[in-house]
Amino acid sequence: MYNPIAFNAGVLEEQDGHCIYFAQYGNKNGEVIVSLHGGPGSQSKSKHVNVFDLEKYQVVTFDQRGCGNSTPQGSIVENTTQKLVADIERLRERIGVENWHVSGGSWGSTLALAYAEMFPHRVKSLLLSAIFLADKIALNWAYSASDGVAMLFSDVWNEREKQLEMYSTSAATAAKILLEKLVNSGIEEQQKITSILLNWERNLMTSNTDVSYTYPEDVTDEDIASVKISLHFESNNFFLEENQLLNNTQVIKDIPMMIVHGRHDILCPFKGAWDLHQKHPNSKLVALPQSNHKFSADGEIARKYIFDAFLSDLK
Repeated sequence: MYNPIAFNAGVLEEQDGHCIYFAQYGNKNGEVIVSLHGGPGSQSKSKHVNVFDLEKYQVVTFDQRGCGNSTPQGSIVENTTQKLVADIERLRERIGVENWHVSGGSWGSTLALAYAEMFPHRVKSLLLSAIFLADKIALNWAYSASDGVAMLFSDVWNEREKQLEMYSTSAATAAKILLEKLVNSGIEEQQKITSILLNWERNLMTSNTDVSYTYPEDVTDEDIASVKISLHFESNNFFLEENQLLNNTQVIKDIPMMIVHGRHDILCPFKGAWDLHQKHPNSKLVALPQSNHKFSADGEIARKYIFDAFLSDLK
């Protein structure tokens, strides 16, 4: 894989105090695919662009509010799922296309579904991976319940619980409490809190490497901003009603959907992808047998070919 160079980059007109960075890659005259990054709190990366054939398609990326090259960094003011959906639509208007293909992995898949259900007539197809439905089942499994993925990482869970006790909280109630402390603390405390969150989620990306820990002194400003946004969304139930995305699939029933999910994704279990596939009559689902939440090298290649074949079949 190579790092593609954007043929254009810019910033959406400031709204709610946020300036949204975007970039365009690939074929200027090709069909347009917008790629939505994960998180919440991450940023667009070259690997998101490399999923697609840049000789055929124009791929548009953007950094969500407070993320990456968007400013102000780490801002949670006026930062909601609904605002992000509105930003995607503003970006479409800026690019100047009537409709486009929408792609996203993990939180990006959540946002892609939310956008499609709000603006179904603007979506040609959905290309999703590592499905995260932002429902109670997914949150309990990954973050809150001792009988979820914690059973696979009992040592990491125990260390996390010990760290959370210092803040008079536990996994079930941590998001709101840690967010408040993160917002109102100095840099050293921010680094400690951020390391707690990073050391849990980063170890769930794959089961193919040994457990590792990030020390507070190694935490960067970007890490703090990312965790702040993540806690903000988690503590507000991602600004979605329970089961909202699955309950509204009727709205997008005519939109072709390809789902690619790692069979051994321990952060976002296969059940979410399966449930979405069952609810959406115009979807296809491929389970990658060796992939976790972080796809294996073979899984990355497989997803690229799967998406390319799916898009070609739409023509």
